[in-house]
Amino acid sequence: METLKNIFKEDLSKNFREAEEISYRIDKVLRHSFPYALSRSKRPILYAIVKTVNPKTVIETGIGPGVSSTMILSALETGTLYSIDVRDKLENGKSVGFLVPEELRHKWKVYIGESRAVLPKVLNEVEKVDVFLHDSEHTFENVMFELTVVWEKLRRGGIILIDNLDFTDAPVLFSKKMGVNLYRLSEEAGGFGLIIK
Repeated sequence: METLKNIFKEDLSKNFREAEEISYRIDKVLRHSFPYALSRSKRPILYAIVKTVNPKTVIETGIGPGVSSTMILSALETGTLYSIDVRDKLENGKSVGFLVPEELRHKWKVYIGESRAVLPKVLNEVEKVDVFLHDSEHTFENVMFELTVVWEKLRRGGIILIDNLDFTDAPVLFSKKMGVNLYRLSEEAGGFGLIIK
């Protein structure tokens, strides 16, 4: 939390407390299924950032059961979340994003398909991107593609978040290429990174 406090120059403890309550409700439904979903330690970070930034447009790649989607939507005041996943059904037969509560779905748009094909279309629909979360296929090629195409539409001061930061060198090389800092927000489960334009 100290890194976030230094980045945003404000106390985010209230946001972290709110996030813990939402995370607890998620765990009651999720139990021990979907180990690849956004980990418990990363959820408050994601929520606190979105709550603090108060974005109009958030895009995420990778939905799964909908843990990150629920955290983002819970933090969104008036914005819209555009979510992309390669499939519409999960391995347990439930719909992708099944965790997302009904009362949050009015500010959520879901797109099914590979991000390489769908992400450029979504970017054409929006004026600017305030926050982008990469959590889809963590190959070098895919991460570099997503970060590169989003960068063009990311507003000045906009935020890119990268789950499983350590799965590829793409985030490090991308941030060096763009001449910006890559902040490490979590060591757990492959790491969680942040880039500000």
